[in-house]
Amino acid sequence: MNTTFMLMAQFEKALVPLSEVCDEYFGCSYRTAVNKANGGTLPIHVVRLDESNKKSPLLIHVADLASLIDKQRELAKKEWEHVNC
Repeated sequence: MNTTFMLMAQFEKALVPLSEVCDEYFGCSYRTAVNKANGGTLPIHVVRLDESNKKSPLLIHVADLASLIDKQRELAKKEWEHVNC
């Protein structure tokens, strides 16, 4: 099944707050994820729908998260095949 659809089923929305994905998908706290996003080192871009409001939540689009997951899966698969074949 398509990763994007799986994430849509999990979160039931297209834009997910960074706070809901940082621990499970990035293995870090929300504060660390925000610092990485601000520093450009989070492996995915985040967006605020109201850029003039710093209290507006940082959001990630599920299609972007799905692309990152699929890319990392493909890299891991190639590495595994290289080592085991």
